[in-house]
Amino acid sequence: MSRGAGLGRQARVLVRLPAWLGDFVMSEPSVRALEAWLEDGALTLCARAEHLALFEGRFPRARRMPAEERGRGAGHTWRGHDVAFLCTGSFRSAWSAFSAGIPRRVGFARDGRGLLLTDALVPACERGATPLGLGRPGRGRRFLPRPLERSLAELLGCLGVPVRDARPRLELQGTWLAAARARRLRLGLAPGEPYLLANVGARTGSAKAFLPELWSAVLGELERRTQLPLLLVCGPGEEPALAAVRDGLPSARVVLDPPAALPELAALCAEARLVLTADSGPRHLARALDAAVVSVAGPTDPRHTAGERGREELVRTSVPCGPCHRERCPLAGAAHHACMTRIEPERILAAALGLLARAPSVTIPGR
Repeated sequence: MSRGAGLGRQARVLVRLPAWLGDFVMSEPSVRALEAWLEDGALTLCARAEHLALFEGRFPRARRMPAEERGRGAGHTWRGHDVAFLCTGSFRSAWSAFSAGIPRRVGFARDGRGLLLTDALVPACERGATPLGLGRPGRGRRFLPRPLERSLAELLGCLGVPVRDARPRLELQGTWLAAARARRLRLGLAPGEPYLLANVGARTGSAKAFLPELWSAVLGELERRTQLPLLLVCGPGEEPALAAVRDGLPSARVVLDPPAALPELAALCAEARLVLTADSGPRHLARALDAAVVSVAGPTDPRHTAGERGREELVRTSVPCGPCHRERCPLAGAAHHACMTRIEPERILAAALGLLARAPSVTIPGR
């Protein structure tokens, strides 16, 4: 359902951005389109404070609003807007916009939230057959996995706002680069010295995590073949995963005390010769900066990130149980976490060496 009316350039628009880092980055094209469309001061961006830091130096005409902590209502801070553009799929965001009395509420109609919206886009569904190249059939008419940036561009179409460039982009700031370069200097890397960056962090027990022993095997051989220094990173709370990988890579440098804030991590990704990561938030940072990146994906449907991939190689394998999108693998025995354990380290190494070979500034000894 949709009212179909266009968005006036003086409308006061609140954009509720996603809580997950990857989805936040994929929402950037819609933010860019809205800021270009609206008059000064008409746009409010609501998101986690650490994510909003990635918009430093950009969107100067937009107001920033850190998202409320879970358990607190947002009605008192959202009041006074004419339109709520909801990039999230949560019921809570739709309820917050409704309870704040925002007259026009735009979002995706799923999970019962459509009744709270005035302008809604019903996501496309698929019939439940096994998609080409994937292992697991759908359960009935499941929602079609699609890149979020494309879905949000269609949602903005309900307001008559065009998204002329749907590729997510981040812009490096001087302060980010200074922090990243100072960190590398403290770790013994000379200014301008090339390096490999590996995001090996993961939540404990996460099905998206690549096993530490497999990371060690891949990264150790890549370090030996390229003779490039190896820099390991993780997010807050992911230190145990990094420590497990570091035990198998005694020569690696570690960004740990403290873990890099997102702007510094973005700069580390941008200046690396190559970024290696599982399918997590740093993957999307690297893509939005057009870094060369090798991504290892397990339970995630690859169609969710099938937009413009730039210089990315995606390594995954098809298994009968996936892609399942579960946070924890419920299977036992040989089937447990098979979407990751069955990915041969040689495939990741080949993808990494291939990307490096295509970079004219990198020389790989022995190739």
